[in-house]
Amino acid sequence: MLSIAVATLRTRWVSFAGAFLALMLGSAVIAAMVTALAATSTTPFPGPQRFATAPIVVIPRQTVRLTTDGRPVDLTVRRPGGLTPDVVAPLASTGKVIADRTFSAQVAGGPSDQVGHAWSAAAFTPYRLVAGRAPSTAGEIAVGGGDSALVNRQVLLRTDTGRSAYTVTGVTAPVWFEHAVFFTDEEAARISPRVDAVVAYGPVDVVRTSVSGAAQVLTGDARQAAEPDASGGADQLSDAEAMAGTSTVLGVGVAIFVVIATFTVVTDQRRRELALLRTVGATPWQMRQMVMTEAAVVGAVASAFGCVLGSLLSRSLNTWMIDHGVAPPWFTIDFAVLPLLVAFAVGLTSALLGASVASWRSARVRPTAALHDAAVEQRVMTVARWLLSIGLLAAGAYAAGTTIVGEPSRALSVKHYLPTFVLIAGFALLTPVILGPVARLATWPLGHLRAGSMVVRAAALTAGRRTAGMVAPIVVGLGLAASILAVQATADDTVTAELRRSTRADFTVVPSETAVIDPQTVAAIRSVPAADVMVWATTLIHLATVSDTYIDTLDARTVDLATLSAIQKVALVAGSLSQLADDSLIIDQGLARRNSLRVGDQVKAYLPDGSGVILRIAAETKTGVAGETVYLSAVHAVGESPTRVDVMAHPGATPADVGAALRAAVRGHDVQVVPIGVYLDAVRGEQQQETRQAIAVILGIALVYSFIAVANTVVIAASGRRHEIVALSLAGATRRQITRFIAAESLLVVLIGAMLAAGAAATVIACQRAALSRLAANVPLSIPWLLLGEIFAVCTAIATTAAILSALRMLRGGATGP
Repeated sequence: MLSIAVATLRTRWVSFAGAFLALMLGSAVIAAMVTALAATSTTPFPGPQRFATAPIVVIPRQTVRLTTDGRPVDLTVRRPGGLTPDVVAPLASTGKVIADRTFSAQVAGGPSDQVGHAWSAAAFTPYRLVAGRAPSTAGEIAVGGGDSALVNRQVLLRTDTGRSAYTVTGVTAPVWFEHAVFFTDEEAARISPRVDAVVAYGPVDVVRTSVSGAAQVLTGDARQAAEPDASGGADQLSDAEAMAGTSTVLGVGVAIFVVIATFTVVTDQRRRELALLRTVGATPWQMRQMVMTEAAVVGAVASAFGCVLGSLLSRSLNTWMIDHGVAPPWFTIDFAVLPLLVAFAVGLTSALLGASVASWRSARVRPTAALHDAAVEQRVMTVARWLLSIGLLAAGAYAAGTTIVGEPSRALSVKHYLPTFVLIAGFALLTPVILGPVARLATWPLGHLRAGSMVVRAAALTAGRRTAGMVAPIVVGLGLAASILAVQATADDTVTAELRRSTRADFTVVPSETAVIDPQTVAAIRSVPAADVMVWATTLIHLATVSDTYIDTLDARTVDLATLSAIQKVALVAGSLSQLADDSLIIDQGLARRNSLRVGDQVKAYLPDGSGVILRIAAETKTGVAGETVYLSAVHAVGESPTRVDVMAHPGATPADVGAALRAAVRGHDVQVVPIGVYLDAVRGEQQQETRQAIAVILGIALVYSFIAVANTVVIAASGRRHEIVALSLAGATRRQITRFIAAESLLVVLIGAMLAAGAAATVIACQRAALSRLAANVPLSIPWLLLGEIFAVCTAIATTAAILSALRMLRGGATGP
């Protein structure tokens, strides 16, 4: 049987070439994505970075201690206050110390996250001058990671104290964790009197004694808690990890499905050959052994080549992720053996599974019935296929049901809604069952046309195995495309529509170059007459009971409560917005139900600096598409700068007049005044851009692979139609007519596949709408018809071209006779 297996590979190389290509590309996709996922799942820069050479770092307490289930828990605060003079002064007696300050300092046109430091702090950091010298006077700065051409030039720099001109005296080499600007020690102290950390060089025991427990003393690896990015770069890879994880799951699923389907088609196409072997005395075990040996040889070689190709593709993927802002500039996908072993194992296993399904059915045929089985198409749906398809449909239905009932917000993201997409695989496996009625519907007009059209219709209806094998990858590719594109577009449009519905503002003021709005600008906006102003900022709070039992950690919106109800349409469930005070807290249904909170309850909120404040729950709102929303007074926005200011004209004042006064008030500030409708359109545009970038990888890989699988299955199916083409030739068909017949049949198969894909996608989209309807009153149906039409056209062109080329190859080989 081993010699027969080798001979079969040699004589049926066209069929196995398609399976080889499908498996190689599948392994390449898996290898590239798993390698990328492994690269994003590590800590790129372990250990202290900015404080790498600092022996001891003293920082303020960065945690608050609460209790949960009777046990203490320490929670990190976002913006701890600076070290007090009572802590800093005694440290000076322990030996050499360097005060470290960090504050906002942005060079005009520079990165929005630039920060300022005193130059003395460079002594314990990896910053080193590559051009010029250190600043020595109040009007001089050194720019971290800047262009050497800046040396001796004057730049405009913005800090919390305002704008000033500085001369660049030096430039340092870039570092991965921050963009820094260095001042003299005196100038840094003037701009930011607060001391954020102290680096001490004295004996550690003496340093600990001097602070008397009023601050944290960090040594060794513990110094990482004081770093700008305490995660060692892992936090900067969150978007890359999400993209790689989603793409890996989707890509692996599609690859495994297509590989199994392709090997099933290859093996199933050999029923006549296997039947003859049974007739001459081959046992079922020998036949299964032969088929599995063929699959093992093809699978091992193809998977190995795929791993090599995948390691090369990972480099291009690395470049794409950096160029499109998915990963930071320092991100690198290095060669790793384990992801390649995973890809090889998955590819080989898929090949063996695909071959085993069909070989088991063929091997069970009794010798006396072997020729009958080879000549007549039997049922396509095996017990295993029924069980797998029903299982996938059940899993998809369960995922959709839990989303609708338990977490409808998951339907706002393709990443979180991905489990529901297994419905498409279930539909694809059920293709043989659904194929008959759909094929009859799609081919009904052909039954009333010319004889050639009737032949096309008859071929599609009678060759159930072949048609189902060609349709399956089309259902997967087009079904995924329609589902992912429509789900994300619907989610984005739902959020935008809800934002429009929930605001009464006429204008919004947003930063133009900086990331936040400074206090001077906020004061200028508040000076505009005949207008209500609401300042937006987001702050992280830890919510607890008044007895310090931990409740939840929340991203709260700090706003002007006095103007909240005037500018924002808040959907109240309980309570009132009429008598809000600085101690008022507004929560939503989700938070209230999860933690058994009610209007009138008192809670304790720990603010970004670690201070605690007692708040009273004044109102409960409906949970919307924006997720759980919590509002508290802007007086509690400790250290958090506004990112947006909404302005609404008073009754009797025209928006045009208010807009003109608003623009005049903020002239010269780093902000722009935008009509609220224009701003929301811009937000929608940014969402679309982010969606396109995500889909370019998440959907693109799966879609390209599906299209390759479509071409493969068409070529493989065509290789078994030599006798059919001979029959058409003997009936009088010309070469041109045969080619047109093959092309028309492939076009019909794509149409049938598109109809089945539309049904699968409609199911996924309907489940999403059911979930979103629990969050929003009106859920738009957003389907990118033009893009889907283009994808359908590409699929049609690929299938038709592959079919025609296969037919021409056989015609040149004399399949039609003389």
